[in-house]
Amino acid sequence: MIELSGITKSFNSGRSNQFTAVDNVSLVVKQQQVTVFKGPSGSGKTSLLTMIGCMARPTSGRIFLRGVAAAIPFQGDGVEAVEITSLPERFLNEIRRSTFGFIFQQFNLVKGITVLENVMLPAYPTGEGRALFRARALGLLEQFGLSRHAAQKVELLSGGESQRVAIARSLINNPSIIIADEPTAHLDSKLSHEFMAIVGRLRGEGKSVLIASHDPIVFDSPLVDALVEMRDGAVLDSRGER
Repeated sequence: MIELSGITKSFNSGRSNQFTAVDNVSLVVKQQQVTVFKGPSGSGKTSLLTMIGCMARPTSGRIFLRGVAAAIPFQGDGVEAVEITSLPERFLNEIRRSTFGFIFQQFNLVKGITVLENVMLPAYPTGEGRALFRARALGLLEQFGLSRHAAQKVELLSGGESQRVAIARSLINNPSIIIADEPTAHLDSKLSHEFMAIVGRLRGEGKSVLIASHDPIVFDSPLVDALVEMRDGAVLDSRGER
């Protein structure tokens, strides 16, 4: 469960050029569902997801996550909700690594290194043995039909292959929540449908998938459990169990 209470994100606060990207959003996102945040560019959906994913802090309001307490030494058994907006940065870093997997609009693959090395990157700060997460990365590449590209530099991949590498990388730390920002923006229709099929598999594995998109292939998909419509930083409509 993710609960947002009065979330606002403003830039240049108190100045003449103050801009409010997210405006007083309160929302509950259910676990193990596909939730799509729909809206035009500038609607605030990406800003909202960056705050949910502990990549930015809101100007005001609170965000609660359930099931992440194991990443926080002074919390309990991982069941209760944790209010993340007031946590020190070192705990946010741990929650980011252990709870979230990120798929970026531009894929953000690191050029000059191999596909396998890109998938392994998020696992290095965890302190886990390299042999263990290397084996896991190879397993993910096999799962996504990319084993033959493991030793290949990422700049030689096609758009669809790059997307699958980005998805594999997001799963390397076995996160419970996947956040995808405009994941089909650079894909054709066929690859966009393939992406949504992968999303369906992830949901079937018990993952929660949060997607920011203005692509009808995404937000009209029967795989979507909840749709949140945004404009000008505010939630216009929120529909679940479609």
